[in-house]
Amino acid sequence: MKDLTTDRKLKVSSRVAQLIGPDTSLEEQREVAGGQLQLCNSDELLALFLLAHRGAVEVRDLAISTLKSIAPYRLVPLLCDAELHPQVLDFIAKQRSDDASVLVLLLDNPGLARQTLLSVASHSSVDVVSFLVDRYARCGVEGLREALEVNPVADGHWLARFDELASRAADQAEQEADDWDEETEEEDHSVYQQIMHMGVAEKVKAALTGDKEWRKLLVRESNKLVCSGVLKNPRVSDGEVLAVVNNKSSNEELIRIVTMNREWMKNYAIKQALVVHPRTPPALALRYMNILSERDLKTLSKSRDISQVIANAARRMLNAKLKKR
Repeated sequence: MKDLTTDRKLKVSSRVAQLIGPDTSLEEQREVAGGQLQLCNSDELLALFLLAHRGAVEVRDLAISTLKSIAPYRLVPLLCDAELHPQVLDFIAKQRSDDASVLVLLLDNPGLARQTLLSVASHSSVDVVSFLVDRYARCGVEGLREALEVNPVADGHWLARFDELASRAADQAEQEADDWDEETEEEDHSVYQQIMHMGVAEKVKAALTGDKEWRKLLVRESNKLVCSGVLKNPRVSDGEVLAVVNNKSSNEELIRIVTMNREWMKNYAIKQALVVHPRTPPALALRYMNILSERDLKTLSKSRDISQVIANAARRMLNAKLKKR
């Protein structure tokens, strides 16, 4: 595993070198740090990294803020680039520490530095810990178990899982490494069959960037990192979101992501579906009921398939509307 102190130089394009060079004015640095220039993803990332470390004091926080706001799907090709400098990966890990989908892709990058891995292991969420244990427990990374021990979410279950995987024979790890290099060319596999043979990181990548057929299948995955990635895909439509909230088995993470999106919450049908979804927090469900029509309130007041709290609230709201006539 690579080290952050590697002597490998950070390569930048002539465009980036020009934008952050010593002759660049403070105003130009602000434009770059604020993401106002039309740069390709890789140039923008490197420019933000360099400005956050070497730019004028006034633009460093702005560069970090811009990195934090970049949509996960835009980071996919960068995080999958094995040539991305370890220090850049470490920078992303620190600034996107609360974004599980980004961390999973980052953890799968072969250029990841040991220090970055240990830092993520000691602070990340349980979903990331789950992926990390399965991905690295058999790799013999020095200090990894100790890093997990200080993470409050990595309880006895995950440490036991780590020990179980780590105790397997070294030749098994070597065999897995060989298997990783083998190319399986089965061109006739359907999307579903391909998904069955994919790892978590591959599924997250497909969820963030895949087309409608991929999204339809991946949103049903039990792994929250995978299914939530679908809702972060820039091509996901209101119709797909409505299908998610109409599905009573959709998990609470999917519901949370939907409720946090202002554009989706302008859609009447989506709000209506959230009112009756069993995993919508009651306080939010009651708030969304304020926009429902009398007809829909009447239907809810008579429904036996929803919670009594929602049915009773529907009756009260319906009576209040009728009294105002």
